[in-house]
Amino acid sequence: MFHRDKPLFSRPVLAVIIVASTLAVWLLNLTDPKTVLEQPNIRSWQTSSHIPVYWVAQDTWSGSDKVEMTIVFHGESQYSALTKATWELLTGPTLPLSTATINQRLTPLAAKAESHFTAQQQTLQISFSNQPQYLSATMKVLDTWLNQTQFKYSALQNRARNNVPDSVSQQLLMQLWPEYDISDTANSPLTTAMLEQHLANIKQSVSHIIVAGALTESAQSQLQTALDQLTQTMAHRTIHSSLANASEPQTKVLGNHDLQALYGAIALTPLQSVTDWLALQIWAKDSLERQKQQLHSNIGQWQLHLSPWQPYVTWQLQAAQSVLAADASTPAPESSWILPNTLPSYQDSKAFSDLKAQLLAQLANLSQNPTWWSAIGSRVAYPNSPLDLATFAEHYSEAANSFTMSQYQAAIDRLLVISSRQEVLVKL
Repeated sequence: MFHRDKPLFSRPVLAVIIVASTLAVWLLNLTDPKTVLEQPNIRSWQTSSHIPVYWVAQDTWSGSDKVEMTIVFHGESQYSALTKATWELLTGPTLPLSTATINQRLTPLAAKAESHFTAQQQTLQISFSNQPQYLSATMKVLDTWLNQTQFKYSALQNRARNNVPDSVSQQLLMQLWPEYDISDTANSPLTTAMLEQHLANIKQSVSHIIVAGALTESAQSQLQTALDQLTQTMAHRTIHSSLANASEPQTKVLGNHDLQALYGAIALTPLQSVTDWLALQIWAKDSLERQKQQLHSNIGQWQLHLSPWQPYVTWQLQAAQSVLAADASTPAPESSWILPNTLPSYQDSKAFSDLKAQLLAQLANLSQNPTWWSAIGSRVAYPNSPLDLATFAEHYSEAANSFTMSQYQAAIDRLLVISSRQEVLVKL
């Protein structure tokens, strides 16, 4: 057996190697700096009605009095039109024996309430102060609002006169899910009794509550007691949508004149990791930029609906009429769809790196905001799913920094259900 008593390198040579290695690591860190994103603390408890509450806190929030709370509901999809009407009217004059809206009552308390409706879930988002006197008063108003709700006939009549149905979005969802029907109240005029009964039903399908912000021990105790009171008429239940996705792409044309707007939707497979979420952020941004270039338009938006059972994406773009009219020889596009594997982010490492850098910079700012964490906990990272809030908070910083182009490509290839893509072209 070969044996050598002398060391492989002399001490001076070994010293040079050690110094050179240290310099190499230092240079590598300079060329590939990491963006360290804040990792918040996640605490949880249940209300007396067994509704899970998740509290997100960061040390950097200790001097702030802002708290964001989101209550997540899952009304059944077969009553979508009734749910939409209920949620729109809820923030109107629904306080008992009062014509004031909830926000007219909350504004003097440095608080605000918003309702948000989608085909799969509904949320109530409340921003309030953690100062004891404001917190207590805010929660008392919310208790009256949600536990003694009185829909007013005048508000219902105003909605009937002024409501403009979003027929394009409805058409798009009915194409995406052939069994979906938003017209469940078309043949039966709404009444205040119907709204109040439907609100009572929705309150039996509360998924969870997200709280994000600084709370002292006393304020947390005060909030826990208040949430027990607030949720006394609510129950924990999550309804999983079972609508089947469309099996082949379809384009519906509304009107027969000039192109005004293009709408689209596509189903996704459920998210499994932070990497999946990161991939969708870059894909959506890159797709929107390519679509706007293709249409010569500056107006467009994408929305990611990331429920853990039936996620999907929608987008809409406004056609630039002045450009199209100036070049009559160029036909108006008949699709807004951009094949994912033709995007710069999918094909070019520089384009991917630039978008990743932009995303990291955005996350560095967004992760400091309680509103963002409330949105992540209510619209992205759901309880009892592969990507829950604790998993997201623990891994999102490392995942974002180590995110590679090959991971991005693999995630996009797996997540998009290409056969489900749907579009609506508006030509008025």
